[in-house]
Amino acid sequence: MSSAPPRVSLGRQLTLAVFWFGISFVWGALLSVALPFILVPEHAGPGNPALVPAAGKNTAISLLETGGLLIAILVQPAAGAFSDTLRTRWGRRRPLIAVGALGAAASLLLVAGAQSFALLVAAYCLLQLFMNIAQGAYQGLLPDTVSGAQRGAASGWLGIATLSGQVAGVVVAGPLAARTACYVIAAVLFASALLTVTRIPEDPASAQQRVTSAASVTQRLRAYAAEFARYPDFCWVVFSRFLIFTSLACVQRFAAYYIADTFHGHYALFGIDLGSAQTATSAMLAVVILFGIAVTYPAVRLSDRAGRRAILVSAALLGALACALFTIAGTVTEVVLFALPMALCFGMVVSVDWAFMTDLAPRRRAGKFLGFSNLATAGAQAAAPTFLGPVIDVVNAHTRTANGSSGTGGYRVMFTVGAACFVLGALALRRVRARRVADVDDEPAGVPRLALT
Repeated sequence: MSSAPPRVSLGRQLTLAVFWFGISFVWGALLSVALPFILVPEHAGPGNPALVPAAGKNTAISLLETGGLLIAILVQPAAGAFSDTLRTRWGRRRPLIAVGALGAAASLLLVAGAQSFALLVAAYCLLQLFMNIAQGAYQGLLPDTVSGAQRGAASGWLGIATLSGQVAGVVVAGPLAARTACYVIAAVLFASALLTVTRIPEDPASAQQRVTSAASVTQRLRAYAAEFARYPDFCWVVFSRFLIFTSLACVQRFAAYYIADTFHGHYALFGIDLGSAQTATSAMLAVVILFGIAVTYPAVRLSDRAGRRAILVSAALLGALACALFTIAGTVTEVVLFALPMALCFGMVVSVDWAFMTDLAPRRRAGKFLGFSNLATAGAQAAAPTFLGPVIDVVNAHTRTANGSSGTGGYRVMFTVGAACFVLGALALRRVRARRVADVDDEPAGVPRLALT
């Protein structure tokens, strides 16, 4: 029978969260700031060509991200499940983290040098492959090493690391040339992975022997799915996560083009002229994420007492409010002010939602279960650009202004869809009845596993 891990120090919790900083730095800098301007530079030239026509940029980013995120949906659960059974002298999680981080850093160098859309797609898909190998294994470290009583606090630091990485990413990438930013992103990713691999030891006794079986692929898939049926509350939280993260992805993925197409060179934030759409996007996201950081740790600690579900429902409704306000924003300053409810939503979700899933996942199979949760995260990030990117371009084309400037009707459609997904995510959480799965999660059949609210 497995036992709960011992209490860990604050320093260990902070070190455990470091690689989340690196992961979030990658996606904050690359997806929100650098990638849109690698596709369509504000000032194209030799070595930095426009890879797609400007009129189809939202569709192009949809195609790019969909390919990569489909890989993420498949790879991360598989990597998590594989790490659950891996047994090496270095532990079961760290070898995959190291391989994934090295491959991802190399892939970022390929992204920086891509001179055609096809090469960019290939490099981006390779990046997704390695990032999700690393993340699939990494997600198992927290439940491996932190007891249920400390997971609220540990998840709070995780949320702070996630948002800090995003704000650092958008701030650092903002003033840099988009391709140059990729080299900085690779360095930060490598450094954060190195710290995790060298400073978080794994107990060899906790690694499990690899199980060999002559079962057919169909039988294994059925057994894989059947285990989730025993934890319906975990599945409802994952479904809610998909809906909420779809809304968040709507805003993050298209923020750069929304600002460029809506304000046409008028990029003043609180009276300060930021000069370019890339810098304005970076500044706007930085302000938003900083407010998110401020509420992350208090939100997850409050959820220890008030319950995770209540906090997440409140967060989803704040997100819906922000999406509604975006439809009437008339300046970059108004965009930032209207985004503050979104910032509160983001800060609450990234920590509390993770804590909730960690509470509801069986600790011994945490790699598999938390890897499966990537179906929600990556699926949402794929769904938003896949379906909305072409819609935005088509609606924008039909709402052009009299002087021929690109229209913005597509972005209003995007915000409306985002608000609806937030509300549906809140409703899905009403189906969750449990608060936590016991740390000792291999009791005989028939023993109660859940503490009901």
